[in-house]
Amino acid sequence: MQSEGLEALLGGWIAICKEIIEGHHGIINKYLGDGFLAYWPDAMTDPEEIAAAILALKELQTRNAPDFRIVVHFGLAAIGGIASMGEESLMGSDVNFVFRLEKLAGSLGESCGLSESARAKLGARVQGRALGGSRAKGLRGQMCLFRRLIRK
Repeated sequence: MQSEGLEALLGGWIAICKEIIEGHHGIINKYLGDGFLAYWPDAMTDPEEIAAAILALKELQTRNAPDFRIVVHFGLAAIGGIASMGEESLMGSDVNFVFRLEKLAGSLGESCGLSESARAKLGARVQGRALGGSRAKGLRGQMCLFRRLIRK
């Protein structure tokens, strides 16, 4: 694919993802070239809205969009400062955990993964099957990934 076509494909995909996330009260924090990091502020976090966003993003995966992974985790993050692109900086071990979880999902060939805390918080709204744990460099304990199955 020519660079112009790839740029248009990614730009359109990010615009749709942004609409889905913001439509469910999420915030895209950081654009990462071919992806992004989004979060839902705890005070405004409704598990039903997050489950609906996951469902909409899973639907997008079935369309003519670029291949992408979804990883969902519930944890704590410190928000501070303004980065060079006007984005707030998210910091903390749970932020690092999300990026490691995304790498684990990629290594397992999974298109959507939930951490144990996401699975617990979302409950029956999003079912998953445990894929096992993995030790991650720089993090204590194991990461456990759940394959997202269906929404009730």
